Amino acid sequence: MELWDAYDSQFRKLEGVTLIRGEEEQMKPGVYHLVCDILVRHRDGTYLLMQRDPRKTNPSMWEASAGGSALQGETALQCGIRELREETGIISGDLKEVGRVVSPMTHSVYVCFLCETDCDKDAITLQEGETVAFAWVSREELISMSPKKLLTYRVQSFLDELHRKDITVSCGDGLVSIRVGAIIMRDGKFLMVGNDRDNYLYSVGGRIQFGETAEQAVVREVMEETGFRMEVDRLGFVHENYFYGDAPSNLGKVIYETSYYFYMKVPEDFCPVSEEFAEGEAKEHLTWATVDDKRKFFPQFFREELRHPERVLKHMVTNETEA
Repeated sequence: MELWDAYDSQFRKLEGVTLIRGEEEQMKPGVYHLVCDILVRHRDGTYLLMQRDPRKTNPSMWEASAGGSALQGETALQCGIRELREETGIISGDLKEVGRVVSPMTHSVYVCFLCETDCDKDAITLQEGETVAFAWVSREELISMSPKKLLTYRVQSFLDELHRKDITVSCGDGLVSIRVGAIIMRDGKFLMVGNDRDNYLYSVGGRIQFGETAEQAVVREVMEETGFRMEVDRLGFVHENYFYGDAPSNLGKVIYETSYYFYMKVPEDFCPVSEEFAEGEAKEHLTWATVDDKRKFFPQFFREELRHPERVLKHMVTNETEA
């Protein structure tokens, strides 16, 4: 009998609750078990696929690359190290968490790790009763695989993130991020972004990529999201904030983010080229907001500070984890 710890949708362990493998259908709503995925990337850029034994459920499907349920008492990292060793023969404690997924349908919370290796590509071992073959594929081949062939298709959503140069680094169990935001104002309104996943708005902008300055980053982000190249007017706010991540790649993690918000010089003929665009998994849209808008938006200080904008640089500090 295999025992598991119980978790909530925020990846917090439910003390005093024990789950039994095979009884997932009897689990109460809001109760999950922890599953780890380990995506193996070779130094040459290819990714490892393992083919399931045809006698298992989902027979002969491919997985990228290893994974399984965490045993009672195991952390996500301990589970990842064990599953990687058992299913591929790769021994590594250097696993980097790259994303999280919540699946109410399977009562599972998934933590996805990346293992980078320079191992002998022909030395992968198969696990009796679990796997029957392996293959190394390119990023493009992995992305193009359908859910009918790739059982762990959820890892595909993290591939773009792995190839970005955004300045976001792991720090303990949390993340440190550096971001820019654009304040685009016209006729008493300011341009914000929403998406089809969240019930709030946020500023035009994104994370700074390594090698950029903050000003270069905000000009690039405005161009990408509105189709207009704008000049920076001035830096308006430096914002330090702690908050809980709600995206698939950082769900439930505490994030310390420093943001630079710039007032932009808005051309008289400004009109976004498209009001909708894609960013990662979410379909995003642009919308004009006012300080009296009833919709929730971030950063929250926009509501008061943009009522009567000042030509001074302000330093804002907030901690949303204490709310």
